Order: sequence, then structure tokens, then C-alpha cells
Amino acid sequence: MIFKNNPFRKQTTEVSQRRRLVQIPGNKAVFYAILVPLFFALLWMIAKPYFGVRYSYELGQIAQENVISAKDITYVNTKETERRIEEVRTRVPPVFDMYLLSERELTATVDTFFANLKSGNTEEYTIDELFENSGLGLSRESFTDLIKNSDERVYPEKLQALIYAVMQRGYSSMEREQLDPFSGKGIIVKKIQESEITVEKVEVEQIITADEIDRTLNEQINGFDEQLNRQARASLRETVKLLMQPNLRFNADESQKFLNEEINKVEPVLNTIKKGAIVIRRGEEINEENYPKLRAITLHTSRFNLKAIVGIGIILLLLLLLAVILLMDEGSADDLRSFYIFTGFTLFSIFYAYLITLIKTLPDYFIFGVLIPIAGITMTAEVLFKRKFSIVLATILPILFLLISGKDPFTFMFTMGSGLVAIYAVRFAEKRSDLLRASIYIIIANELLLTSIGFLMELSTREFLTLLIWGAGNGIVSVVFSLGIIPFFEVILNLPTNFRLIELSDLNTPIMKKMQIEAPGTYHHSINVANMAENATRAVKANALLVRVAALYHDIGKIPNAEYYVENNPGESKHNYIKPSLSNSILKAHIKIGVEMVKEMKMPREVLSIVAQHHGTSLMKYFYYQAVQDNPAGEIDKKDYHYPGPKPQNREAAIVMLADSVEAASRTLKNPSAARIDEFVQEIIEGKFREGQLNESTLTLRGLMKISIAFRRYLTGVFHSRIEYPDDKVIEKKEEKA
Repeated sequence: MIFKNNPFRKQTTEVSQRRRLVQIPGNKAVFYAILVPLFFALLWMIAKPYFGVRYSYELGQIAQENVISAKDITYVNTKETERRIEEVRTRVPPVFDMYLLSERELTATVDTFFANLKSGNTEEYTIDELFENSGLGLSRESFTDLIKNSDERVYPEKLQALIYAVMQRGYSSMEREQLDPFSGKGIIVKKIQESEITVEKVEVEQIITADEIDRTLNEQINGFDEQLNRQARASLRETVKLLMQPNLRFNADESQKFLNEEINKVEPVLNTIKKGAIVIRRGEEINEENYPKLRAITLHTSRFNLKAIVGIGIILLLLLLLAVILLMDEGSADDLRSFYIFTGFTLFSIFYAYLITLIKTLPDYFIFGVLIPIAGITMTAEVLFKRKFSIVLATILPILFLLISGKDPFTFMFTMGSGLVAIYAVRFAEKRSDLLRASIYIIIANELLLTSIGFLMELSTREFLTLLIWGAGNGIVSVVFSLGIIPFFEVILNLPTNFRLIELSDLNTPIMKKMQIEAPGTYHHSINVANMAENATRAVKANALLVRVAALYHDIGKIPNAEYYVENNPGESKHNYIKPSLSNSILKAHIKIGVEMVKEMKMPREVLSIVAQHHGTSLMKYFYYQAVQDNPAGEIDKKDYHYPGPKPQNREAAIVMLADSVEAASRTLKNPSAARIDEFVQEIIEGKFREGQLNESTLTLRGLMKISIAFRRYLTGVFHSRIEYPDDKVIEKKEEKA
């Protein structure tokens, strides 16, 4: 089995380990000089609403500009909230304390009164003298009546009933007009009786005020069944007023506490100003109606929100670091160029998105991302650059759009989905017309994404249809964008896109026609090499179109001196008449001449590299052997008979080298059976491997096996055996004999 011993395994492992590290080729100062301004430019555009915008207007002034909300702002409508609080103030009842005597305490109070009343000695003092000394505040008539009837139980029982009735209703020292403001909302009464406190709400009409106590007592006394004389009624009334003080008192602290609790239950009235809404137009007066909105915008946008800016900065820094790691994993000049192009794509995309944020007339239901041709951006990246480049772009841009759109999740959903579908749609595109077919996939994806978004947003039918129309337009604009921008980048950056490679692989180009006429052997050799290399490249999943084009043009440097190459000169070789050193120079020259011709044709740099590397540093064994024979003294420097190189630097260049060597050497095969072809291909590839010509490429042993199989299959088809058909004359003779 070939390649079982790898003398370069250690060296290959070291190269592999080095390539795992992120290395910055070239001038690092230039790299950071681009990266740092890019970071701050993106940060400014994405986090601009958090840097602060101040509007310094007062009531009565005229706005000199449109006052626009930079983001969705929810603010407290102070006026409406105060109105609701005022409603609570007028609705919440005050708190009063009502002190009640228990039946036992009430009986004791009445009994004590009568006991004190009878303590005077009527035998020693006259009633008039007792009255003068009593100081009770009763009238003489009532005092006399009570003294004379003190032994009867009628008065104590009536007094207890009266006092109890008044206390239960609540007796306040306030006037009726002072309680009238509470009419309709009532009052909260805390009834305090010994250790028990109960709370209930009562109407103010139930309360007995100071200016109503006499009338109330008269009504209560008149309600007794017994027939009391006038003096008895007066005595009862005066005694009640004497024994009972107002028991209903306003509790200011509890009233305020209860009011505060109810006010705290009032939810602030919140109003929302949508992003982009014009709150005050230029020339309008600042009045009571629009001033609260102006204050809300000023409050939310005038502050320099350092936390938000730092948060966005961290996310942005991580995304740029991710891009550096993914795009510069090999640390080559190509990786550095890819990163610079990535920064250009990103800066353009975010600047475009920033301009969209300045549009202030978009309806509320509109998706920010539907105005961004993200499919066109990722599709262009997929066609122009590597798959890794487009995937990185399709992953990072939606996150940045999410941030710049004010954290709109639907923008993230749409841009991520549309961008990835666009990459899938053009993954095999080889003609520009394939982009038009890709638009169908993109439009379908856009419509499905917007359908799901429309359902999530619960849009009306009209809004839903409008969004779908914009989604279809987004897909069409994306394809038009790609068709317009791809040729620009192809020319400016000289990129080997599939479209351009297909055009370059046309055998009817002037240079190929010239090769066909002036170097026919080289022409057919190049076609065979192209076919072999393309088949092998597809087997290892490398860039087959690039390999085919490079293989077609790898020997165009032979055209000026075509007669010096054996495939173009079937007769006697011209090298028989010149020195081996001169032959060596002529053969070496075809590499340099070919590179110059490729440059003049302005072919992609990748094609030029393969043309320069397709012989690596191989030894021209035939002419070296001739030189050694002609100079037996050993004055020949073997290095002079090596091609200048460099060795193949990638899989594509290595495959062209192998295909070139195998195809050229196959011309020497005699009796090319399948077994002989297998052995022959194995020898050629193993020889290049052992010479170290493949050390700097990224081909693996598994890849070499696949390439070997592809070469053997192709050559077996080329050298297939055919049935020998009999001559017509022989057939005629056989027929005559028959």
C-alpha cells in the first residue's frame, strides 16, 4: 500500500499545530489601525440612541426642529395619574375613632352618678343648698327632680338606654356642615370597646353632631312608651349631656395613612411613544398637551447611558474577535484580505441599516429587517468568497441588526433566516442565470418567515399582506443587488468566482485558439490534465472550476517556444542539437513566460499561483542526466536543474502538479492495461510525495488516495481497448468464397 511510511509526518504535524493559532500576517499596525476605527464606527452607529439627544424647550416656545423619538419610550402620564389620585382623594373616607362603653361600664357610670347625687344629706341641707354645692351644671328644676325621684329605677334605666343609643350612632363634637363633605363616601369608624376594636364604614347621616344632640335626644325620649312629664324629659336630656361626652373623634393620622395606602394602589398611567414618532413638528408651540411627551423624550434620550454602550461594546468586541478567529485561522495573506473585505461588508451593511433608522415614517407593524437586502449581501459573499466567509457574515450581521433595530427579535429572525437560505440557494451556482433561479428560494423563504412573524404579531389582513409584498420585494432587490455588485468585485479584486471561471474555461478564447494552432500537443495535453484534475478535485471537494481553468492555462508559457517541447514536435527533437543546460533554461522559461502571460490576461491571482507552482521544485531528470553524462568530472550543480518553484501551496495547485505529471508520463506507457495503469499512477504520486513536493499543500493521505483512484479511472478510459474490426476487402473475399 502506498504512503504507509510518511517521512514528513513530524514536519506536517508542526505546520498543522502552527495553523491552529490565529496569526496576523504582514504589518500588525495596519491591521489594528483598521480594526480599532471599525469597532468605534460600528459602536457609534449601533449605540447612537444611548449617547443622548437633548431638547431644551420650555412652555410657550416654538420648536425649531422636529422632535423625534429615537426609540420606543414608555413614560408616566403625570396629568392623568394626578387626576386618578384626586379621584381617590375624593372617594376615600376619613377615619374616626368611636369609644364605646360596655354595658357593665355604662351601668356603673349611671349608678355612680345617682349615688353621688344622693350622698347629700337632705335632712341637714335644703335642696337649694345642695344644688348650690353640687356644681353639676344641671338646671335647678332638673336637679330638684332627680333628687326627689332618685329612689326610683326609672331614671337610671332611661339614662342607660339614651346613652347607649347615642354612643352606638356616634356622637361628634363637629358641626353637621363639617361632616357634609363626607356625604356620599361615608366614613370609616373604628369602634373601640375595652380590648376589642372593630372597623366598619358608616354614612355620615348616622352620626350625631354637636348641633343635633338636643334634637336627637328629644326624639329618643319621645320614643319611650311611658308618659313622661315635661320636667322629666328635661332632666333626662340634661343628665345625658352631663354624663356623656362626644365619643366620635377624627383620627388624622389613620386617615392620612389610609389615604396613602389607597393612593399607592393607583397604577401610574403609562403612555408609549413609538420609535420614530414625531412628537412635535417644527414650528409648533410647546403647550400643556405636548410638553409631557417632550419631557419624556428628554428624560430618556438626553442621558449618556454608559451601561448600555458598554454592553453593546462588549458584544461587538466578541463578534469581531469571533470573525478574526474564524477568518484568520491559517494566518495567511489571503485570510487577512478576507478579513479586510469582511470589515468592508460589515461597515457597509451597518451604515445602510443606520440610514434606515433615520426613516421616521415607518408604520408600527413594519419589520426593520425587511428593508435590508440581507440575502443579497450573503449571496454576494457566497459567490465571491469562501463558504466560511459567507457563513460568518450571515451569523454576525443579524446580531448587529438586532442591536441597531432597538432589540427587535423579528428583525433577527428575518435576517438570519433569509441570509442563510440565500447561501444555500447559490451554493452550486456556476452561471449568472443561476442567481435568478435562486431568487425563487429567497422569496419563498422570506414569505414563510414573514408569515410566521405576522402570526406572532397578530397583524390585520391588510398589514399582513403589505408585509408579504415587502418580503417579495426584498428577495427581488437582493438578487438585483448581487447581479450588480458581483461583476464589480470580480474586476476590482480579480476574484476567481464560479461565473468568471466558467467564462475562462471556454476553449474558444483567443489564447486557447492560439495554443491549438501553434502548440497542438500542449493543447491536448492541457485538456487531458484539466479533465483529470477536475475529476480528482471533485473527489476531495476542492475548487474544481479553479483547477480546471488553471490546468487549461498551466502550460501557455510553452506557446512561444512550442517546437522545443516533444508533444508539439513529432519529429527529431531540437534538444539533440543544443546543450542540456540550454534545454534546461528553455524548459524553466515556460513557467516564467506562462506567469507573465497570465498576468497580461489579468487572470485571478489563484490561477497565476497554480501556473507558477505546477512543477514545484522538481528535478528535470532527463536533462540533468544528459548534463552528468556530458560532464563526467562532476562540475554540474544539481540545483540548476530544479524548477524554481515554489512548491504547491494548496490542494488545487498540488492536484494540477500531479495531473500534469501523470498525464505527461502516461504517454510513455506500453500496453497500458488496468493493472499497469494502477501501478504507474501509484509510482508517479508516491514519487512526488517522497520528493516533498506536497509538503506545503494541505492534501491528506486520504485525499491522495482519492486522487489516485480518480486518475486511474480516467486513464483507464483513455487507454481502453477496442475490438479490431475486419477490413472491407476481407469481408468481400469471405462473401465470395461463401
